[in-house]
Amino acid sequence: MLSAYKTMWIFVAFDLPTLTKKQRRIANNFRKSLLDMGFTKLQLSIYSYYCQSKDKADWLSKRITAPENGQITIFFLTDKQFGMVKNYYGKLKTEIKEPELFNNLD
Repeated sequence: MLSAYKTMWIFVAFDLPTLTKKQRRIANNFRKSLLDMGFTKLQLSIYSYYCQSKDKADWLSKRITAPENGQITIFFLTDKQFGMVKNYYGKLKTEIKEPELFNNLD
């Protein structure tokens, strides 16, 4: 049985320059590479992925190739910690898709 203390969420947050056409292409390619790996877009520059182990999260984080310019931050939360996250959406008119939980583990 999977434990909420051992399953992990990996998050990638980034700030990439987008002033030129080339920079926008690089930033969009980076976003696409995260989606191709199976990440879920939370916000324009924040993506998440559910992993069944820390080893899988470490393996996945090593596959992320950061562009030359900009800032990339990769951080990890256990499923238990992620379960404590609070999201506030206000009165947005667009739907925000939350990442799917594979199991609600306690």
